[in-house]
Amino acid sequence: MSQVNAKCTNCGKLLTVDSEKDAWICSHCGTPFIVEKAIKKFNDENNETPAAPEKSTEAISADSTGFKVQDGVLIKYEGKSENVVIPESVTKIGDNAFEGNGSIKTVKLHNNITVIGGYAFRNCKNLVSIELPDSLVKIGDWCFRGCESLEAVEIPDTVHIIDECTFAECISLKKAVIPYKVTEIRAFAFSGCRNLESADIPATVTMIGKYAFAGCEKITEVNIPEGVTHIEEHQFAGCKSLASVTIPKGVKVIGEYAFNNCVSLRSVELPATVMSVDGFSGCTGLKAIVLPNQVTSVGDFSGCTALESIRIPASVKTVEASSFAGCPKLLNITWQNLADNMNRFPAYFEKISNERKALNKCVYCGGDFKMLTKVCKDCGKKKDY
Repeated sequence: MSQVNAKCTNCGKLLTVDSEKDAWICSHCGTPFIVEKAIKKFNDENNETPAAPEKSTEAISADSTGFKVQDGVLIKYEGKSENVVIPESVTKIGDNAFEGNGSIKTVKLHNNITVIGGYAFRNCKNLVSIELPDSLVKIGDWCFRGCESLEAVEIPDTVHIIDECTFAECISLKKAVIPYKVTEIRAFAFSGCRNLESADIPATVTMIGKYAFAGCEKITEVNIPEGVTHIEEHQFAGCKSLASVTIPKGVKVIGEYAFNNCVSLRSVELPATVMSVDGFSGCTGLKAIVLPNQVTSVGDFSGCTALESIRIPASVKTVEASSFAGCPKLLNITWQNLADNMNRFPAYFEKISNERKALNKCVYCGGDFKMLTKVCKDCGKKKDY
């Protein structure tokens, strides 16, 4: 683990992070953020410059328009044009080819291009639009990350995987057409796209990575395809407008913080296949939830301030002490093992305790105490008030 200073990209508070991680959660505001971006924010504000990665020293001359091309691969674009048309001789856009270029606004790719390499257009902050050809079969990881002016993208149906961080932090992106042949949407693919208005996930998708749509604040509805079996951590965290989510039969695990701070979510129906439930902390609009009979593990529901009712199956034996902290309205709890876990539900425990104390009953089970020993006749616990 390599601990370094960083600043939360949401609240700006100083904190320490592990530089080897992709993401971190702010200890001040509870918002997930990209580690690299938080470190950069700290370095920029404190005039610290991290060491630059080593670059290839191979000498390749640029032509008069600024293109460096070798064996059909566009190695680097060094031109200053705002509107770029890729030469017909190019069949692949190389890794980092346009990275950090602040001049380009539009890019047109012809139908000979099959691959766009990783980081190819990363941090091209003025890029507004790009035409992706039908010949394209691969878009590399981090390809368009940080393209803050990119407004729309249509991915051709020849692309089957949306790689890690491909469109992360594209804060102006409103529309992204995901083709029906895509099978994987990998980690952080659209994270931080706060103006993305919809997430139409094709039925062909079988894997959605962690943080894939985290921070997409304008998405209102999500239908998770039937082939997905695991909802990863932070997958839709911070989707503040998300009011409807369809979780299909076949999903077994809902990972931690999966729907964290989805404040517009009022209800969610979990399929019978679910065995582990986590990830609904901070869902301040959620009022009731029924956990399926196969569930054996219950995670974090803390901060669900409107939650009034929950049904937990007998297969769950206990929950963590903080699982239902900050749920002041949760008074309707159906659970066979509630008596042994009552103090895990602060609001409920306080209500029941006060009622039983007033009747001189055991606060844990409501039984009567033995006259001399003050031990409950039913559960054996000693009177402690």
